[in-house]
Amino acid sequence: MPAELYNEVSYGDGIKVQTILLLNEGIVAEKRLSQIISGMTHGVVNLSTGTIDRFQKDFANRLTVTGELEGIKQDLLNGDVMHTDDTPLRTLERVVYSEESETGAANPNCEHAEKTSFRATVRTHSNERSTLYTVNPKKDIKGIERDGILPAYKGTLCQDDESKFYNYGSNNGTCGAHLSRELKGLCDLHNCPWAEEMLVFVTGMNKYKNNDLAAGVLSCDPQKLSFFESEYDHIIENGRTMLGQMKGDEWGYAKFRAMLNRLTKRKDNYMLFMRDYKVPFTNNLAERDLRAEKTKEKVSGLFRSWDGIVDHAKIRSFLSTAKKRGIDLCFAIREVIGGRPVLSQ
Repeated sequence: MPAELYNEVSYGDGIKVQTILLLNEGIVAEKRLSQIISGMTHGVVNLSTGTIDRFQKDFANRLTVTGELEGIKQDLLNGDVMHTDDTPLRTLERVVYSEESETGAANPNCEHAEKTSFRATVRTHSNERSTLYTVNPKKDIKGIERDGILPAYKGTLCQDDESKFYNYGSNNGTCGAHLSRELKGLCDLHNCPWAEEMLVFVTGMNKYKNNDLAAGVLSCDPQKLSFFESEYDHIIENGRTMLGQMKGDEWGYAKFRAMLNRLTKRKDNYMLFMRDYKVPFTNNLAERDLRAEKTKEKVSGLFRSWDGIVDHAKIRSFLSTAKKRGIDLCFAIREVIGGRPVLSQ
């Protein structure tokens, strides 16, 4: 090796494992992480942000080579229920897709922010065993199609009543927790007694289901389900009557009408958790999986490059999945660095 190319500093797997773990699971900022490792090694190891970025990129590439990400994707596609949600994260670089690149015919280019930042969209696809994050420049259907996960999914999709997600999955279960919060807001802020009636009914159904599950009952009694279906329609009709007695410019009228229209249109989606006990009442699993991403934004501020946010999404997918399956994260990272698959073996 030529003398000018000789690198007298080599990093072992141990320091790489700790760096990847603290950066992505511990959500430690890069500069702070460098200081921590320097302190732990009494100043012997001083990692630059460039070196840390290289660790990230190398590990993200390993996840692709070992088939870990593909294994996570297949587990999600084979599941009966998948949760999905998305959130914006700030970045200084954003990929730009031409019309040709939308169809895979050309490579995308990146644009760089000047005196501002872009909002990228991180989307999670989750079940009880697996998590897969994807990154897109916008929060639109084109990104969903580009990801290639939801278009291929044939099971039940749980989501937060976003219109674009209703195009995917065999059924859609809409989050009851979001509905409950909105009903409470309609009751408290707009003085709407009907909202409290619907809130009591919805939470009562969930309580009934939870009691069934605790007793080992895996489906709703047909007669009880028929009663719930009828009661749902009855409460909606009560709401229509109350709305008809209000004036169009009255406080809360617009919110009340929008809620009634949504519950009428989406009855099948809001009742799915009772019709099929495999479908949960909430979409909280997806929200929990996105929580670490928002924490990352609070700690680090933003991502400097598009490659950086994509690599982070890949690594977070692996770590979240390993944790869900009860696999020690240090062990999992070390195995992948060594080229040995953990999740897809």
